[in-house]
Amino acid sequence: MKSLIFLTLLAACSSDQGQLSSKAKDIEVFTNKPTNCNVIGKVVGTDKMGSKELATNHALNQAAKLGATGVHVNQEVPNGNNMTVYATAYKCE
Repeated sequence: MKSLIFLTLLAACSSDQGQLSSKAKDIEVFTNKPTNCNVIGKVVGTDKMGSKELATNHALNQAAKLGATGVHVNQEVPNGNNMTVYATAYKCE
């Protein structure tokens, strides 16, 4: 039983989807929908341990891949041990 718990924790810690990429660190998180910016896509971040911060980081990493300069979090959905963050990615000039 202890080894199963250890392996589960090890797998969770080895997942890097919640760790911000270097590009994602520069993305602004807007508290309100921005004006004078173009929507470039929708992103969904998840974390299986229920962390809102790690789910947001996952969404930011996806937004960075789209070339976004900012995101607006539209919805945060906790579901048991899972957290899902739905966000809109923006390109602002």
